Amino acid sequence: MTFSIVGGARSPIALFLLAAASCAPAQPAANATSAADASNASKSSNAKKTDAAAPNGPEVAPSAQWVTNNGNTGSAGAGGSGRASSFFIAKRPKLVVVVVLDQFRADYLTRFDPYFGATGFRRLFSRGASFTGHYGHYVTYTGPGHALLLSGSYPYVNGIAANKFINPESGKSEAMVFDSGAQIIGAPKTDIDMDVSPKNFIGSTVGDELFLATGGQSKTVSLATKGRGAILLGGRLGKTYFMNDDTGDMTSSTYYMKELPPWVSAWNKKKLADSYFGKKWERALAESAYSVSSADDALNEANALGLGKVFPHTVNGKLAAPGPDYYEALTHTPFANDYEFDFAKAAVEGEKLGGRGVTDMLAISISATDLAGHDYGPTSQEIEDIVVRTDKQLGDFLTWLDSKIPSEDVVYVLSADHGSTPVPEQMASLGFDAARIKKKAIKEAVDAALTKRFGAAGGGGGKDAKDAKDASWVVGLEDPHIFLNRKLIETKKLDAKEVERVAGEAALTLKGFGGYLTRTQLLGGAIPPTEMARSIARSYHAPRGGDVVMWTQPFYFWGKYGEKDVGSTHGTSYRYDSEVPVVIAGSAIKPGRYGVREMVDVAPTLSYLLGITTPAGSEGEVAPIFRTP
Repeated sequence: MTFSIVGGARSPIALFLLAAASCAPAQPAANATSAADASNASKSSNAKKTDAAAPNGPEVAPSAQWVTNNGNTGSAGAGGSGRASSFFIAKRPKLVVVVVLDQFRADYLTRFDPYFGATGFRRLFSRGASFTGHYGHYVTYTGPGHALLLSGSYPYVNGIAANKFINPESGKSEAMVFDSGAQIIGAPKTDIDMDVSPKNFIGSTVGDELFLATGGQSKTVSLATKGRGAILLGGRLGKTYFMNDDTGDMTSSTYYMKELPPWVSAWNKKKLADSYFGKKWERALAESAYSVSSADDALNEANALGLGKVFPHTVNGKLAAPGPDYYEALTHTPFANDYEFDFAKAAVEGEKLGGRGVTDMLAISISATDLAGHDYGPTSQEIEDIVVRTDKQLGDFLTWLDSKIPSEDVVYVLSADHGSTPVPEQMASLGFDAARIKKKAIKEAVDAALTKRFGAAGGGGGKDAKDAKDASWVVGLEDPHIFLNRKLIETKKLDAKEVERVAGEAALTLKGFGGYLTRTQLLGGAIPPTEMARSIARSYHAPRGGDVVMWTQPFYFWGKYGEKDVGSTHGTSYRYDSEVPVVIAGSAIKPGRYGVREMVDVAPTLSYLLGITTPAGSEGEVAPIFRTP
């Protein structure tokens, strides 16, 4: 039996088959809150489907012709003269390689373009479809970005709504990917602030769906020096590896395995991390090439872990021999990229990725760009240098991979999890309104306002930490959430809606905050018709959400890096935080620029290419980037 599939009018059955074959994006989860449903009723007007009309973005009708699984093409005509012998749009690749550059703004590729070689970023851009990706959620952090990238789902669905949250059961701040039921292999103790497993992630990823589509034959291996980056790319069914900062080895957790496989143990015996001890991070380019960046001793750059504020940066963690402080310092430098790519090579060979007659996935999250960005900021010479070095390191890895697997059998995805906020003191020196907002000021303002309106919190007299929390209206602060004492609100029989409003108004008196949404508003769908409100609603996962969500004005921030007086961060929906580069390259992809697209489109586009089910919570669309044979 054959079906006619043409570019013009289509029969109802052909339309049905096209919809099924293209893995149409899933609808929002049925149990999503009404606020989140409302938030996703419309996407950002600035980043919605501009690609088809982009000057250099070719219009492609990927369903007009098919490519069989063995690479033969079949074109269907109106009278059925063509024959589609497969519903795959292209031959399935042997390997999918996903490289996520942690904290990598879209403009890095244009600012530093003159200094890139031919084998790294340019190689992928010449082979692939590229666009500026926009994250539609507010919480542009590592956890939410990595969770969204290969799931196509927003935090309100997938549950990864920040890097940390206040666990309502324990009342303590906890890593979003902590898992009390698993242990980090080789670590003497697994604490609640450690990245352990994807237990808290809800839904599925491209790797998970690839595993399910192949009867469990496909493998996904993900890696990073930073745990959460690797864990959330790997999904629930992959194998994940990350650095043990105590030993410099790559490890995993008992969620994935009881012990490390032999190839990992053999790689660890090389002690590659130790080989960088005492090395100096020098400029890769002539000093004059850094004129597009700020001065080397710019305002409020960090002197973290003994690395110093200016070039050269000696990597020793202020130790006489390798140890935990040194291993942590190493992760802030471009040497950590070499470490990751070397482990990635070992993974390809150790797991025989791409060589087993089935599609595998390798996901690499480059963590050093984020840690250096926090130390020095997005306009620093260090960021320029690490981006230029990453280009060469990526190129070397791609060249190595080409020698193992033909490039036409590999699909590449290059992107980032979020951008970066300029250092506020540097912006203030240029005349912008910019500053850090301190947690102490927030807590004091909210506590004072609630005490004035509803009376003292009371409690156990503040003799220990638990009593102190009981005696406070604020039990925790995890940007952008203020967590209030819900037990106290219940005991006093207060109207939670009014308590939240008073708390939000109190915090809003602090310079730098632009507004707030309350838990009651978000759960009830009573949010303003603004993109800011929609981005916050997409970020709010009720079981782990606070009572008041604050949004800042541009160039202001609070949280972990707001407590410091150096370095910078990210975490808002402003374009410096939410816009990242995206490249998808492969033999079925039509190279070109495709404008601006939502980041939730990456997962369904990749799923469509692979001929698998789109991840469960995906809200994205298939990008029109495919070749028409």
